[in-house]
Amino acid sequence: MWFMPIGFGMMGFPIFGFFFMRLFFVISIIIFIIVLIDILRRDDLDTLEKILWLLVVWFLGILEQ
Repeated sequence: MWFMPIGFGMMGFPIFGFFFMRLFFVISIIIFIIVLIDILRRDDLDTLEKILWLLVVWFLGILEQ
C-alpha cells in the first residue's frame, strides 16, 4: 500500500487550495485599491508623478502574477 507524505495531506482536498487562492486574490485586490487611493489622494505629488506611480504599481501587480 502507498502512503502519502505528511506534507501532502491536503492535496486530496482541492477545495482548500481553491479557497486559499481566492483568498489571496481578494487580499491582493484590496491592497491594490488601497494603494491606488493613497496615490490619488497625495497632495505632494503633481499629476505626472501620480501617473508614474500608478504605472509602477500596475506593472508590479502584473509581475506578481
